[in-house]
Amino acid sequence: MKNKEISFIKVKKCEGQTLLKLLKAYFKDIAIINKKFKVEQESNYILFPLIDDHIELRNLINKISNKIPFEIVQKQGILNSQFKPNTLYDFLKNELPDKFLEMIPHSYDQLGKVAILEFKKFKDLKKKDTTIIKKKIANAIINLNKNIESVFEKKSKIRGQHRLRELEFLNGVNNTETLYKENGCIFKLDIVKTFFTPRLIYERKRISDANINENELIVDLFAGVGPFSIQIAKKNRVNIYSFDINPLAYKYLRENIKKNHLKGKIFPYNFDVKSLLDPQNELRKKLNDSADRIIMNLPENAIKFIDVACVLMKRSGGILHIYQFCEQPNAIKKALENLTKTLKNLNWKVKEILNSKIVKSYSPKSDMIVIDAEIKMLE
Repeated sequence: MKNKEISFIKVKKCEGQTLLKLLKAYFKDIAIINKKFKVEQESNYILFPLIDDHIELRNLINKISNKIPFEIVQKQGILNSQFKPNTLYDFLKNELPDKFLEMIPHSYDQLGKVAILEFKKFKDLKKKDTTIIKKKIANAIINLNKNIESVFEKKSKIRGQHRLRELEFLNGVNNTETLYKENGCIFKLDIVKTFFTPRLIYERKRISDANINENELIVDLFAGVGPFSIQIAKKNRVNIYSFDINPLAYKYLRENIKKNHLKGKIFPYNFDVKSLLDPQNELRKKLNDSADRIIMNLPENAIKFIDVACVLMKRSGGILHIYQFCEQPNAIKKALENLTKTLKNLNWKVKEILNSKIVKSYSPKSDMIVIDAEIKMLE
């Protein structure tokens, strides 16, 4: 079956493998060969179909022109009947009306065998018009990714004391428990009953790779199922006290500690960390003025728990990693002002800002900010 005219790179047959190695070396993250069309042969030559992006073709010519003799030719390509679509759009373009193709989500969260979708563009459409479409999209995800067995849709924002969101089952196996691998660690969790976001994968790696001293005492105030604590303890000989108010998150935290081979030690607790403000609390007595580093991953409310951090942190100084949602513009500046003002009211101060940045966009009008700061008690 003939199709439109496309570009081919033409080399001698004996140079075919060399060409493929060069393409792999120079274009690690960019698709150059167009798999929708067949590789063709002409006499002693082999022709590889190219994705028609003129900028990349120019780069291709510049990068390998001195490595191997070749020619770029234009001709009609023959569609490859063995081609399997690798995008939702390709999979669904003959299944859905055009107006719905434009609404297909460009990305989704994957947690082990579970995918979680958000249909932002569907909000103004009637439910009866979208239910079947959503199920078809979910089915396409399962077909395109052999590792995914279940697809759910986000139906609410994260809310409540346990930081949970409502999810609706769309297709596959209706199982909310999954195993998720990240940065060499494995986590068991329930996507409905516990909080977890894969979107902080690089933040967790950044913190676990930080300049952490041996035998540091670290407090993870809102540990969830343990992604920060476990990744830190996997790489560092430290002592980590990990807290979460959700009993099911605590249950999975304990399981995940056992599942991972850790250099450090993690001591999990299930209670409201505000109870550490009570001078009679036995754990408060143990941890008072002891922490070298504290992690506060509760961006919606972390600033309200600075008083707890000040009780636990060494008064001579320690490292605070605090996450906040702040409105644009100047979200970083607002986060720094929030921290500085709150610490001052507690007779503490920021000794040094080690890092401040936007982690990700939270909404059209706000960003998630992280501040790494050395803080100490005022003298």
